[in-house]
Amino acid sequence: MRRSWFRRPSPALVIACLALGVALGGTSYATVLQVPRASVGTPQLKNNAVTTNKLARNSVTSVKIRNGTLLRADFARGQLPQGPAGPAGPAGPAGPAGLSAVERVDATSLSNSASPKSVQIACPGEKRLIGGGARLNNAPVVVALQQSFPDVDNIYRAVGRETALTNTAWSLTVFAICANVSS
Repeated sequence: MRRSWFRRPSPALVIACLALGVALGGTSYATVLQVPRASVGTPQLKNNAVTTNKLARNSVTSVKIRNGTLLRADFARGQLPQGPAGPAGPAGPAGPAGLSAVERVDATSLSNSASPKSVQIACPGEKRLIGGGARLNNAPVVVALQQSFPDVDNIYRAVGRETALTNTAWSLTVFAICANVSS
């Protein structure tokens, strides 16, 4: 017969352990129920023990909030009244001499899968080119803006090209900033 190192507990030991558990559990349960009202205060609470979820609805009112402790971030947009207008700032610097009637003009290529696409735009009438740029429209990742530059005195030019074959339709838009310039 094989001997086991572990022996079964006797019925007396089992009943004694159960009685001890009930006695200790019942005492602690009774202690919690007998806490006097308003006997737990700041000294008894651990830091950060009371969170928003543990507060009862409408338990914190404006009467209970210390003046000067709220920040602008504690309020929703539009809850705080707007303050008085501040003093006017200094006037900004004057613009470039001789510039007037600034206008933006643009041109867009056909939308298809042809490559490369070259587009140019000229300033109307007597206006002069003072800036410009280009934009790829609905272009897949394999399309790149190859060139974008002012050409001559009044024309802005750009070239877009596919770096890999695609059947996706895309277009190229070129824009120029034009103005009347007087000397």
